[in-house]
Amino acid sequence: MTAAVKRYITGLLLLCLCLTFCALMPVEASAEGEISKVLVTLSKDPVAMDGVYSASAATSTEGCNIVGYGWYDSNGNLADGTFGTGNYRVEITVNAVDPYYFADTVEVYLNNSPVSYSSNGSSSLTLYRDYSPLLWAPSITKNPTSENVEEGELASFVAIATYTETYEWTATSPDGKTTCNCNDLPDLFPGVSIGGDGREKMNIRNVPKEMDGWKVRCTFKGPGGSATSNWATVNVKVPATPSPSPSPSPSPSPSPSPSPSPSPSPTASPNPADDPNHIHTYSGTWSYDDSKHWRECDCGARTDEGEHDMEWTVITEATKETPGAEQGVCKVCGYTAQREAEYKGMSLIVKILLGLVILAVILGAAWFVLNAISNNKRRKRRKSSRSSGGYTSRSESSRRSRSYNDRSSNDYGGHGGDYSSRSGNHSGGSHERYEPRHGRHDGSSYDQWDDSRWGDR
Repeated sequence: MTAAVKRYITGLLLLCLCLTFCALMPVEASAEGEISKVLVTLSKDPVAMDGVYSASAATSTEGCNIVGYGWYDSNGNLADGTFGTGNYRVEITVNAVDPYYFADTVEVYLNNSPVSYSSNGSSSLTLYRDYSPLLWAPSITKNPTSENVEEGELASFVAIATYTETYEWTATSPDGKTTCNCNDLPDLFPGVSIGGDGREKMNIRNVPKEMDGWKVRCTFKGPGGSATSNWATVNVKVPATPSPSPSPSPSPSPSPSPSPSPSPSPTASPNPADDPNHIHTYSGTWSYDDSKHWRECDCGARTDEGEHDMEWTVITEATKETPGAEQGVCKVCGYTAQREAEYKGMSLIVKILLGLVILAVILGAAWFVLNAISNNKRRKRRKSSRSSGGYTSRSESSRRSRSYNDRSSNDYGGHGGDYSSRSGNHSGGSHERYEPRHGRHDGSSYDQWDDSRWGDR
């Protein structure tokens, strides 16, 4: 592997280590106290006819607290009471607690979505958002119940529903041919009077026997629609007429008085469910409990019974430390409920660390492959150099040296004379003796001296 490739891989590994270190740093605030992200939550969105401050505000950002929270109508006036159908703006002021402070480019979120805000300095900001309150149809929590009264008594009915602005009580005859507003009953039955609060309660005073079997119900109307309660029946009992006492006999001897005839027992009002000709009339309004919903006839029969089909909305995000909250609304009957939401997601830090581990594995595999390729190329170059004779072996060098020595021996051998200089006598004639540079070799010839110096070793 070349030095450049090694440097490249080393740099990538160092970068991975730096990213891992940065991932372990806090998200909201740095070690110096700088806050780069603020998270604020409202427990629920505004709903028409709900209390203005039925929703609570909170922050989960370290080093922050909420010091101001208010709702304003479209005219900029501080809202109070309940929400209407117009537009509203919420304003929440958040302060940083010393030694924390807000960054110049701080990000602010309301219910996990970016929100507009204005800065009041490095230690305070005000976030704001406009809302159009949700419009929910009335949800019936209590249907009126049938009343058993005697002639001339009071029949009282109660019906309750949420998100309701107006209440309308209606009466109908047993055969269903006559229907009117309950306030018009005195015109049909002289002596009858209507009372109550004009909303959830409706009273019929001096009930005549002619009203036996009549039914009443309430229609609720609100910003999000209307709903109608079940029918409630007026059962009128006629009081029994007492039998006259028998007169005594004029006979001097007392005659036994005849035993009084028993008074007729009052006839119980017939149950509509026992009438074979009864036709079920199911209410258009859903009744429900915590697990299911249904539509009910005045005889008590049910139809379209089934479990709630809930649509859940996150109110407060769950964390590893604290559970969140969700609000659900049944898509069929409008039943509402809340539940805890468990933390299920993987945190950002864990995702970054997992990504770094995967990146490190990929880089390690790449380094292994590149190293193997480099070693393979180096082995091929060595093999190619040996086969092409690019290098001169020792034996070849020795062979060339011996050839040179042989030529020198033929030219200068057999002479026993001494030479006075290192190069011999070059003025002419043959050399008689050779005196080597490093001293004489006791009369040895040049080729012997040369072999001892340049032969194979």
